[in-house]
Amino acid sequence: MKDTILVAYATRYGSTADVAEAIGDELRKAGNEVEVRPISELRDLSQYRAAVIGSPIYMGKWLPEAQVFVERHQQYLRGIPVAYFAVGLVATGRTPDAIRKAEASMSQVRMLVNPVDIGIFPGRLESSRLSAADRAIIKLVRAKTGDFRDWGAVRAWAQALHPKIVRA
Repeated sequence: MKDTILVAYATRYGSTADVAEAIGDELRKAGNEVEVRPISELRDLSQYRAAVIGSPIYMGKWLPEAQVFVERHQQYLRGIPVAYFAVGLVATGRTPDAIRKAEASMSQVRMLVNPVDIGIFPGRLESSRLSAADRAIIKLVRAKTGDFRDWGAVRAWAQALHPKIVRA
């Protein structure tokens, strides 16, 4: 019987993985069996009754592997409650324009599988951990470095999400 909630994520430098773990922790505290797994490890979703799927925002979009994951599994995902979350510096300001841009990063996956909810969270940027190409982009756009993740907001969203993804 399907009784596990999946929290699946793509990540480049670990920030989104940390957010996924926090979401999984909150869903477990609500009494659910939860698996938090990288998208790259998932092949068969049939054991899951709901899915929470997340990606960092790079260049205004989810990572390609996250988009491909939703596309590949869209048939199954359409039959269960699904929520999406995005992690990125674009969300740091929490202005209406920043939120709109962050929501736009999910537009392709939202067309494939309509989510019951979306979460948008600021991320972490540590230039020392970045690839040379990503460091060059960060320098070019003058992005601020630091950890901007709001753990209270992540946990509150996961708590509010619980009744939306758990079917009686």
